[in-house]
Amino acid sequence: MTVRVRFAPSPTGYLHVGGLRTAIFNFLFARHHGGVFILRIEDTDTERSTQAAVDQILDSLRWMNIAWDEGPYFQSQRMPLYRAHLDRLLESGHAYRCYCPAEELEKKRKAAESEKRQYKYDGTCRHLDPKADPAGRPFVIRFRMPEKYPDHFDDLVLGRIPIDEERLDDWILARSDGMPVYNFCVVVDDADMRISHVIRGNDHVANTPRQILLYQAFGYSAPQFAHIPLIHGPDGSKLSKRREAEYRKLGMSVSVQEYARMGYLPHALFNYMTRVGWSAGDQELFSLAEFIQKFDLDGVGKASGIMNPEKLKWVNAQYLKAEDDHALAQKLVPLLAEKGIGTTADDRLAKIAECLKPRSNTLVELAEKATIFFIAPTAYDEKAVRKFWNREARAWLEHLVEVLPELPLADEAAMEERFKGFAEKFSAGNMGKIAQPLRLALTGSTASPSIFTVMNILGKDECRARIRRAIEELGKLG
Repeated sequence: MTVRVRFAPSPTGYLHVGGLRTAIFNFLFARHHGGVFILRIEDTDTERSTQAAVDQILDSLRWMNIAWDEGPYFQSQRMPLYRAHLDRLLESGHAYRCYCPAEELEKKRKAAESEKRQYKYDGTCRHLDPKADPAGRPFVIRFRMPEKYPDHFDDLVLGRIPIDEERLDDWILARSDGMPVYNFCVVVDDADMRISHVIRGNDHVANTPRQILLYQAFGYSAPQFAHIPLIHGPDGSKLSKRREAEYRKLGMSVSVQEYARMGYLPHALFNYMTRVGWSAGDQELFSLAEFIQKFDLDGVGKASGIMNPEKLKWVNAQYLKAEDDHALAQKLVPLLAEKGIGTTADDRLAKIAECLKPRSNTLVELAEKATIFFIAPTAYDEKAVRKFWNREARAWLEHLVEVLPELPLADEAAMEERFKGFAEKFSAGNMGKIAQPLRLALTGSTASPSIFTVMNILGKDECRARIRRAIEELGKLG
């Protein structure tokens, strides 16, 4: 049997991180088994579906390097297939037309609620002559529940799941406007596309019994089902769009596209999201080839996955460190442009990326730290000034300005030897007492990469200008 799986988002908004994790699991399952990964857009909700949402979903998947083998298929373009299958059920007696007015059904629903019992359609139209058409009245099409049906279904993640007959009735297959409902379309599509495994969130467990009965009515073999746990927020509650502002402060989002804006690398997000709810021992970081080799459903847990933004940042930091410096430079160019800094992905920017990536969690953070190499400090850290600025520091920096033209900035080993001599002369051999005032003058703070790297990237002219300005500004303090 060829493994065929699908990811089927609804284009009513952005791609949710929960949907991303579902897409990843389907993608890896297909690749692991040498199967086919299909993309299907479930856009039958015409009032809420938008082309902008479709574009955003496709762009997000492409950004994540999740390549589909077939599709995208659009349900809105498959209406003739659905209508043919509705006719097929009507002809076989597995479905019937229901003419009950909506107002009448609502009264019965409210009566059930007041009596604290599960509302079920009472079958008023179940035995009408299928050839009858009461004065052209509007109708819905309902599924005719069989007298006998399974008492459970087997799930590849959750195990044996009992079927609650109290939740089953003659449910609606198509509304009065002729539009088929989700549970009907998904069965027709999965059967037509020969889907072998349905891997989706466990919020769809309740839909599965009805879908299984539809497969039986059509005479189709049902796929194997695997309902994966949902993803919850850091506090254990369900992810909510209403809490997006709160999530952003933590460095996370419910929207996939926001992770690009926040400076996460797509392969880092892929790694992190795969590990939310799936395990393979203690290994944390995987190449795509390793994921494909090791991923299978037996590693998927039953408990909800918890988003941990600090862990996500750590994973991203590991990938940043491993990223090629010139590739990082390419990614930094637009981020620096947003800050009004025009530059190119040249060797200098690659050198900046190289020295800053071990100190950064995200591309945005890296870009922020990189600004010091393009914009001279206009203020100096007050705490550092109190600690490191004094007469000795001024004398040292004035001397450095004089000897700067002869220093070998490009040779960090030689620079270190020269600075040892400076330290003997100005700070009794204490390197920190000369390095920190210089770092303060060049960057405005005492937190930066190696002072020799900073000087090499800035160059002699810029170093001289920044040191002189610091002497002038800090000299006003006494």
